[in-house]
Amino acid sequence: MNTLKTKPSLNADKASTLKHFVRSLRSPGFVFFLETIHIPLWLIKDLCWLLTLRSLGVVMAIPTVLVALLMVVVTYGDRNRFLPNLSIAFWILANASWMLDEFYDLGIRHYSLYPFLAGILVFAIFVLLKLMDRRQVR
Repeated sequence: MNTLKTKPSLNADKASTLKHFVRSLRSPGFVFFLETIHIPLWLIKDLCWLLTLRSLGVVMAIPTVLVALLMVVVTYGDRNRFLPNLSIAFWILANASWMLDEFYDLGIRHYSLYPFLAGILVFAIFVLLKLMDRRQVR
């Protein structure tokens, strides 16, 4: 008879920890924090762009884009927040690439049009879905 006790799987512990971490990221308080903090980040980035503070503008673009992308990830599955946050993320990506092109003449300004259009399209889809939901209620 084997009397050795088996240890829980390390992978199972990691998976449980990851699930808990992802759940904590989707908490209403954290989502509210992200949706609030991205506004001053975006404004500071745009102010740096306006004042042609290249280095600070690039430095501020990084957390602005990352927070926008994180907002998309943590609101995935939330019907009221996911599409608007995806639209915002596209808009910020377009805005940041346009800024970089103006600062460093990268020749990518015309590519900024695509995420701008994607953001408008995603938001239009969101509005249409909301209008369709209201019609079904009546």
